[in-house]
Amino acid sequence: MELEVDGRPVSWRRDGALAGRPLLVLAHGAGAPYTSPFMELAAQGLVGRGLCVVRFHFPSMEEAQRTGRRRPPDPAARMLTTWRAMVDCALAMRRHGPLVIGGKSMGGRMASMLLAQGRAPETVGAVYLGYPLHPAGRPEKLRAVHLADVPVPQLFVQGEKDPLCRPALLRAALAGVRGARHLEIPGADHSLARSRKDPAAGADEWLDAVAAFVHEVAATPAG
Repeated sequence: MELEVDGRPVSWRRDGALAGRPLLVLAHGAGAPYTSPFMELAAQGLVGRGLCVVRFHFPSMEEAQRTGRRRPPDPAARMLTTWRAMVDCALAMRRHGPLVIGGKSMGGRMASMLLAQGRAPETVGAVYLGYPLHPAGRPEKLRAVHLADVPVPQLFVQGEKDPLCRPALLRAALAGVRGARHLEIPGADHSLARSRKDPAAGADEWLDAVAAFVHEVAATPAG
């Protein structure tokens, strides 16, 4: 399926039935599309655990997929506009029922910013798969101040060896954030993989945790 953001096309796809399932909308990271092996693993694994999953592209990634030429990520403002458009799309699709948003790395960070700005009040939770807490090799440049302003429960799923998120720094950043949870995957990298030869090895651990979190927040009465 397709929609338009700032005059540019954006494609999206849905996996799993809507009826009787919480809806989770996931954005891709900076380096790979929503059709990447990681995003496919996440979507199919979560559908198998009782969720409906929607994935989408930011405009620059959509252009890269159509032309075959790499493009830098969109400006943050455009990504946030895209996120809001996808929330609207999900609400129109669902009509009612719980909605959770999140994503891989950059896509999850943009979801957190949308929530912190109060631009997704219909959302009941957020899931971040490899949150980019800081640039590689720059742990002093934390991207965490806004997390305390996110009004819904948040689940951070992080690899112990993630170069973009030192575990101790994340724990410290989340210490005062109400409703924040942190699942650390021992030995895993930024893509939650413990092995380059078999990136999906051990994925059941975090897939189970994400599904349980989404089911929990979806079942919690508002307020």
